[in-house]
Amino acid sequence: MDSNLKLTLAAGIAVLFMLAGCSNDDVSPIENITIVEEGGIKPAPKAESTQPTAILGTGGSISGLLSQTFTNIVEPQKAKHVIVACADLDTYEEELVAAYQRGIVITVVDPVGSKLEDWCAAKGIVYTGDPSTADRSTLISFNRKAVSISVQKKKDKGEIVEEDEVPLVIFTDWLDDILKTTLKGPDYRSKDIKKRFDPQHASHIFPIDIPVEYIKESGWGIPENVSLNTTAELKCDIYPMHSFADNTSFTGDIYAVEAELTIHNGNLYNGKWQYSQGGKLYDVSGFHLSDCNFALSLYEREGSVMAHSDKHIFAAGPAPASTEASSSCQTGLEWNFDGWLTGGNGLESSTPTPLQEGGWVWNNLDAADSTAFSINTQTEGGSVTWTLVVPEESEGASSGELTFRCSWIWEVPQAVDDSTDRYYMNVYLKPNYRWSRIASAGSRIEEKTVAPSLISACFMLIPPSRTEGQRVNM
Repeated sequence: MDSNLKLTLAAGIAVLFMLAGCSNDDVSPIENITIVEEGGIKPAPKAESTQPTAILGTGGSISGLLSQTFTNIVEPQKAKHVIVACADLDTYEEELVAAYQRGIVITVVDPVGSKLEDWCAAKGIVYTGDPSTADRSTLISFNRKAVSISVQKKKDKGEIVEEDEVPLVIFTDWLDDILKTTLKGPDYRSKDIKKRFDPQHASHIFPIDIPVEYIKESGWGIPENVSLNTTAELKCDIYPMHSFADNTSFTGDIYAVEAELTIHNGNLYNGKWQYSQGGKLYDVSGFHLSDCNFALSLYEREGSVMAHSDKHIFAAGPAPASTEASSSCQTGLEWNFDGWLTGGNGLESSTPTPLQEGGWVWNNLDAADSTAFSINTQTEGGSVTWTLVVPEESEGASSGELTFRCSWIWEVPQAVDDSTDRYYMNVYLKPNYRWSRIASAGSRIEEKTVAPSLISACFMLIPPSRTEGQRVNM
């Protein structure tokens, strides 16, 4: 529909909005709603992949949508990607274990945390997220090369449905990128950690849902097809390393992290519309991202409980630091280490990659959109929280896409030589959205802020080898 097209809903439809309730100063019913300007920037659903994919069994509750998505469905032994419902794990055990050993990406649909965790442990399969949190996901994908992605369930519907394809679009884009990537072996002559060690690739898709109840209680007229759902996508590259007890600079694990968070605000921006109520005509605009809290912490597991650790620190970063919107938040960090390290994700080979002296460099100088918002960086122990504040005049970031890039390095001194301990990264996301209205005959702008529920994800950090006997100068 053209963005300038005006559409007046029939009076019968307007009755539906009477049920939404009225604010204290507007007790008369909503008479009509006219779309003045549609958002027009929502991406067209395009969830299709030509990667060789095998669907074992029914494929779970979204099997129909998955079958349409993957146009090149083949036998399991010929596939680069295998889809299976969690309920069918035992039925297709042989095919799945063989696929995992070949490095094939496995997608588990409708995962049940306890079943998936027990099954993976029994088969020697490592899922690089936290299987115990799989109940919150509609699908998870992983392989033995330490790549993973999980798609979190929507709270209001509990599952992906055909009319909500955005998470599946992101998932197929991720899968295509992973399967097309040529994994290069380590450069044993390099002192660059990124060239020497293979990272863990952990990704997660968060649902962001504006509560329908809040909209009804507002009493503000809203078009019938208003969009109240969007997603945020997190991508992390995590480089695990271990420094041995006889190193003078540091003893324990080291986790160097690069992260990218993209919030797809275009799916929530509904443009501008008008409605009349009580003889007044109102202009409304929404929904614009106002700010977002993005927090990450390193945790230990005590039994089945995640316990925050205050023993670890930041060896470098976190970056970027606090900055104003008017200043550039393009930044970087450097870190150097003198001593023996082993590193790599530990899943490709029983022999770790050693390194004597190493360096790490990160920057976001190529991030053209990094000046669109201000940043408040807060650290406590080994936890970091970034508060991203979007100026109202920053239309691109508030109603389009916002991408934030960051990096840091954790030191975990309690990870001793030869231990088998594993640690976890918890991620919390809390966005806030604003919308406003103004009476056409007046000048007083009213603004409301709506805060979707706090959402979180958990990743198990793949530990490096902590076996001292593997230190060989290569």
